[in-house]
This record gives sequence, structure tokens and C-alpha cells, in this order.
Amino acid sequence: MDKVKGLISESDYMEMSKDFTTDRDRLERVVTDGGKQLAEIEEKIAAGDNRRELIEQYTNLEHLTREIVEMLIDYISVGKRIPGTRDVPIEIHWNF
Repeated sequence: MDKVKGLISESDYMEMSKDFTTDRDRLERVVTDGGKQLAEIEEKIAAGDNRRELIEQYTNLEHLTREIVEMLIDYISVGKRIPGTRDVPIEIHWNF
């Protein structure tokens, strides 16, 4: 397939060249997107490692202090008392 030797026509050459350029651009975008996704995954892995260290640090506590509670708990939701009972729904939202 050589344009100079006349094995393919000018129009075929132009179409193939256009297809190659389109494919190259698409593949460059795929590589760029893959690099971004890889960076995001590496950040998530690093964040997961930090959470694991935090959990291991506080697994066998003898005393619970205010500082420890503030590090482990994001917020606590207290709902309305269930009618006819003394039960109150409580949700604890952790920082991990």
C-alpha cells in the first residue's frame, strides 16, 4: 500500500490518513483519561490506608476522651421518640 507507487488512490490515502488521525486522537484521550482514573484510585488507596491507621490506633482503648470522639465521629442524628415507647432512634455517622 504505497501512494507514491500508485498502489492506492489519492482519495483512499486521504480517507486512511483521516481514520488514522481520528484513531490517534481517540487513543490519546483514552490514555489521558486512564491516567486520571489511575491517579484517583491511588488517592483513594492512600486515603484508605490513613483510615486503617486511624482505626488500628483506636481499637483497644482503655478510656474514651473527647478528642478521640471528635476524631472518630462526624455527627450524631437523634430522631423523635417513637409514640407509645421510650425508644428514640439514634444514628452515628463515623469519619471512616
